[in-house]
Amino acid sequence: MSVRRAASNVPDPAVEISLLAGGEVAFERILRRIDEARTRIYLRCFNWRDDETGGTVAQALLRAAERGVKITILKDRVGMHYEYLEGGNQSFFHKRVGLGVRLQTWFLMAAYRRWGSLRQNPSPHADALLQHPNITVSRDDKRFDHSKLWVFDDQLVILGGMGIGDDSRWANVDFMVELAGAEAAARLADRYEGRAAFDPQRPFDYLLHSFSAAGADDSLREQRLRLIGSARERVTIEMAYLGDRACAEALLAAVERGVLVTLLTSERANVLGDLNLRTCHELLRRTKNAENLRVFLHPRMVHGKAIVVDGLQVDIGSANFTPLSHGAYEEVNLYCQDAVFAQAVEEAIEREILDSQPARHPVPHSPVNAWLERFISHRQAARIRQS
Repeated sequence: MSVRRAASNVPDPAVEISLLAGGEVAFERILRRIDEARTRIYLRCFNWRDDETGGTVAQALLRAAERGVKITILKDRVGMHYEYLEGGNQSFFHKRVGLGVRLQTWFLMAAYRRWGSLRQNPSPHADALLQHPNITVSRDDKRFDHSKLWVFDDQLVILGGMGIGDDSRWANVDFMVELAGAEAAARLADRYEGRAAFDPQRPFDYLLHSFSAAGADDSLREQRLRLIGSARERVTIEMAYLGDRACAEALLAAVERGVLVTLLTSERANVLGDLNLRTCHELLRRTKNAENLRVFLHPRMVHGKAIVVDGLQVDIGSANFTPLSHGAYEEVNLYCQDAVFAQAVEEAIEREILDSQPARHPVPHSPVNAWLERFISHRQAARIRQS
């Protein structure tokens, strides 16, 4: 559904912004854009699973490469650990599992209590991508890049929370967003290449946690805290992972000043499950189950990351409310000011709330596991910042 035309001060800047709610809708659009591409496809991803969806995307990219499209794939090596311990346990690109990788993955499996597999099957589709002369694949670097980003022909941008895999396409509650128009891709390049700082006065911009973006006041976390702090009527949030204390305090402050705060997350997240529940528990405890704090727990995995403030401002993309997203991983979110688009996001969240259960204090969870998950999350973030 196309929901918005944005404008800025540059010539002919029209950008159509479409919300892609749910993996079935999002991957239909992604596959169509791959088939329509004529010159260039640029892709950044954290997770790429070797399953039906992973193979379908690879086949579409190979068809594009055969007709002469130049394709660049930046696949983060860090994501392989989560490919081994979730979904079908098969990584698309990372088939060789050395001792160091085994030890790190075993540690994550034990910490998150998710027992995956390190036995990897061959992937002919991955081999074909790696060997094609029109495709450049970077897969061996630890880039700590958690973004999910597609750029087609320097005209279309698709970003959001979905990796490449059956879980994203068929199982998770999640979002992608498409921005159509040359200005969308040009602004993204300006942000990533350090030519422009985030400008909240623009009708749309990109919120980054990046090691190259310009401007001293460019922190994704600080901009989010300002966004929540600016709320006067309501804040509606769908969030995969919680645990950033400053974000929790900002939500508490919003409740205290009378703002209606709605939070949708998972009944049991795939990782950081007890930390998520602990955060909900503390929000409800400290507000004494306030009527203007609505917390909902969804039976499916909520993987979306979206904030809507006062029915006007939207922050949506790959970044969670965690120390990793705010201080260690590369992330990219869309920020825009538009009542129609904000309504579309809020309505998508409210539809999922219909399938959820309201939470009240006390929220059942393991305090010990929550502490351990918080420790691991902070430790990972600190190690990445020091590397």
